[in-house]
Amino acid sequence: MSSSSYKTRNLEIIIGTYEEFLLGYKVELKDNKEVLVQSFADKSHSGSIRCVAVHKQWIATGGSDDRIFIYDMSNRSQTQILLCHEGSVNALTFTPDGTHLLSVADDGRFIATRLKTWLSEASWKKAHSGLPVTHVSCHPSGKLALSLGSDMVMRTWNLVKGRVAYKTNLKSHNSLGRQPDCLTWSSSGDYFTLSGPRVVEIWSIKTASVLHSYNTKSRPICICWIAAEACVVGLEDGNILWLSLNKDEEGQKFELIAHNARVKAIHSFKDYIVTASSSGEIKLWLIDETQTQSKSKLIELAATNIGCRPTCINILDLEQFGKDYSISSASDESNKQTKPINIVKKSFPKVVVTVEYDTDTKQEIHKKSIKKPSNDDDDSNKSDEFEDDNKKEEKCFEEESNKEMMNYADTDTEDEDGDVDSMYSKNKRSSLHDTLENKKHKLDISKSEKIRKKKSKICRDRKQNILHSKVKKQN
Repeated sequence: MSSSSYKTRNLEIIIGTYEEFLLGYKVELKDNKEVLVQSFADKSHSGSIRCVAVHKQWIATGGSDDRIFIYDMSNRSQTQILLCHEGSVNALTFTPDGTHLLSVADDGRFIATRLKTWLSEASWKKAHSGLPVTHVSCHPSGKLALSLGSDMVMRTWNLVKGRVAYKTNLKSHNSLGRQPDCLTWSSSGDYFTLSGPRVVEIWSIKTASVLHSYNTKSRPICICWIAAEACVVGLEDGNILWLSLNKDEEGQKFELIAHNARVKAIHSFKDYIVTASSSGEIKLWLIDETQTQSKSKLIELAATNIGCRPTCINILDLEQFGKDYSISSASDESNKQTKPINIVKKSFPKVVVTVEYDTDTKQEIHKKSIKKPSNDDDDSNKSDEFEDDNKKEEKCFEEESNKEMMNYADTDTEDEDGDVDSMYSKNKRSSLHDTLENKKHKLDISKSEKIRKKKSKICRDRKQNILHSKVKKQN
């Protein structure tokens, strides 16, 4: 097994979709090839998922349902639901030190939430003059953050003091259009990107101005940095644009055909890039900067179609959870020693008897046997009447029981002769054990045993009815 294949098995791709699903995909080896296999699917949001952020074992998702869901992937469970926003959550990012989660939404709020306690420690209700906040990106140092809003102003936040450091009016930058997009910091923190309808701008933090401006054939949709001075851009025509600030490097700018539809999301992790298209296609790429040819620097490793429209994508590092957490290949499983498994067989009842009889006749007899005592009689007459009534009730129940016993015996003989319409058919007599095996089992119980059980049940009911009649007469 190559080292690259082992590294890919320690990755899990996290995807948010328009269809409200949060999907996970892992890399498996089949016939010595990397294959993307779905690892989980969750549908907690009631609206489309717009953003997903990952830090260590934590995953945060924000959607158009105004909610933020927190997942702890160490035990693969959902731990928190944050209801701090009153509008669609547009962007999420964790601070590099893992102490806070930054979120912005259409309600105009910029909120910093403390991890583990999940309480809002800072909230700016009118971060961009009350207009929707569309982007937020945290500096690698964790001391600064950039945000974009519908007011066409880029704000630089001092996270140490919790206030705006300065503002940059982007209305004068006509190339960025009405709404700038793709705000991302470089890994070194020296540069950040902004994009417009047909342009990608790389800004320098030292000069607070545009360092390079690249024109594109189609609209830039997403950007991610793969090195301190190199980034890749996903375009609307499905291509990937490679941009490099290193002047000594050959091929500072080149395009690579990646998807048939627009590249909706892109993310990098170590030596890998994951791209997602609007058609639902997901691809995993390997970055190989040792190649001399420009287009050979990105090598496609695996691809699949998720059957949904992706909106955002991220990568979870499974190596932090240990080797047992990652998916083991079929070759590794064959080398493991198999332990014997003790199978405990459950015992099923061999016979199930179903007894049915009509209770309407008993209720009628019970009504006839009850007589209302007259108010003029004395106590001695009442006691005599109770005894007479009891004798009458006993006779009635005996006659009724004999009739039911005869009917029961008749139905039993009809059943043995093969009468399908009989009350105690073979289907009702089939045992639970034989039913599970799709086999019929003929009941092997004598008639005398059936009649004895029937008599005992009728006697119990008779005693209860007699007691009930006595209590009613006394009242």
